Amino acid sequence: MKPLLSLKPMRDINCLYLTEALARDLIRHAQDAAPLEACGILLGASGQVREVVPVRNAAADPQHFYRLDERQFVTAVFEAEKRGLSLLSLYHSHPGGEPIPSPADVAQAAYPDTPYLIIGLKNQMPRLAAWAIRYGQVSPVELVIGQLEALTDTVRPSFTRTHQAAILLSGLLAFIIMLILSLSLLPPAPVILTPLP
Repeated sequence: MKPLLSLKPMRDINCLYLTEALARDLIRHAQDAAPLEACGILLGASGQVREVVPVRNAAADPQHFYRLDERQFVTAVFEAEKRGLSLLSLYHSHPGGEPIPSPADVAQAAYPDTPYLIIGLKNQMPRLAAWAIRYGQVSPVELVIGQLEALTDTVRPSFTRTHQAAILLSGLLAFIIMLILSLSLLPPAPVILTPLP
């Protein structure tokens, strides 16, 4: 599957933070759409989800697959960026299954820097799990669900470009200083005498 948008990755997201209310919204969307697969996007910043945006499932067989409606997806992402939010995750449901990526999910994953959240509704027991799907490789992404006040204490700050430049510059300066010190501590080079003819 080809990406709909060429998104600039903000940074690797290794943890998603959801409030209990947003988790309930995701589960409700999945239950309302069943037996079809529900899908949509999660918007926010620094891994903290602020909005759940349902997107129409445009798959040819929506009972077994999902495909985000391209127009709704692109519009939602552009509108989010205008409001200072970023795409944090794509989500979809498995109405009769576990929240584990299917072979089709892995094959169609087009955004390697964006986690995929899955809502599993097997036996009417909703479960959520997030995954990084990069070029056929699947690994879990930590999913934290709690009250907003508790989550904001645990959200790691993201670095601005100025912060990143300052860190890079200080590392470079430290390297140059260590190099100068190392060279100044070297003993003088030995004098090599050449034999007389």
